[in-house]
Amino acid sequence: MPPTPTPPIPATLTFLELAEVVLRQAGVPLSANEIWAEAVRLGLVGRLRSQGKTPEQTIGAQLYRVSPDDSRFSRVGERPTRFAIPGMKPAPPGPESGPEVPPVAPLRTRLSEREMHPVLVHFAHDAWGARCKTVFHEKSQKGSAKQNEWLHPDIVGFTLLTDGWDAAPRNIAARLGARPVHLYSFELKREIDFSTLRQYFFQAVSNSSWAHEGYLVLWMIEPDPPFREELQRLSQSFGIGVIHLRPDAPGDSMILHPARVRADVDWAMVNRLFSANEDFKTFIEQVDRSAQINDVVAKTFDDLPTAEKLEEIAKKAAVSGARS
Repeated sequence: MPPTPTPPIPATLTFLELAEVVLRQAGVPLSANEIWAEAVRLGLVGRLRSQGKTPEQTIGAQLYRVSPDDSRFSRVGERPTRFAIPGMKPAPPGPESGPEVPPVAPLRTRLSEREMHPVLVHFAHDAWGARCKTVFHEKSQKGSAKQNEWLHPDIVGFTLLTDGWDAAPRNIAARLGARPVHLYSFELKREIDFSTLRQYFFQAVSNSSWAHEGYLVLWMIEPDPPFREELQRLSQSFGIGVIHLRPDAPGDSMILHPARVRADVDWAMVNRLFSANEDFKTFIEQVDRSAQINDVVAKTFDDLPTAEKLEEIAKKAAVSGARS
């Protein structure tokens, strides 16, 4: 008996139709993230009738809102929840079953966390006028690599609050105790789900205790509503903000949850980091110098990326298989 032919793919697709096509071709249940990544790999996202600013979030949201009466999809497992279509059986466990999800791109095309740094530098400058510097953990003089990951943020930044002020109001503000700078701490992760949520979140808590504002910066975020609610709860409880960074579409990056602003900096921790890491030492020295002359000394901070650089990163991110 000849095999049943695969139905042709329509020229245009809704989000749920796109998910159904991807699942049919994959043959195994996939999470919302995996469905989007596979759609990118197969070149199907261009067929969406309407994408909006964050189409990968939309497909996840629509899948989780599917009514139990909709026979096209069923849910399998949890953390992450995967979606199946009628007649589909989960892949059997064990090494002989092969990878559950086809790879979205060769390893050499995967966008690393450090390749995402220019996008964050661009975002922080657009959002707050901040100048940033990457802190390389390997330059630290003390502690193991793991210890340093919990001590140093990935990127630090500052805003010169008195930039452009005349001397008289600046001097009066200083005498009355107004601070001339605002300090930021950023812990950047490529992807996050329930399995890594607490580790990554409390790493950001640990790394940001010295700054006025601390942020956990994420690209691929599990769309499961319970996960999003837990992320929001942690943010509100501990005051760590959450930024959704979009290296695949830098203009769509946004603050999901704002950080709680600390009135005072932990200067003892600043001094500890100053002694431990050469990059952080240079950062503080140049912040100090900038405050003294009331002008940003830009030469030692990360360069602001050009539009061409952001486009280059976006292309590589798209090949990597953007998920959110």
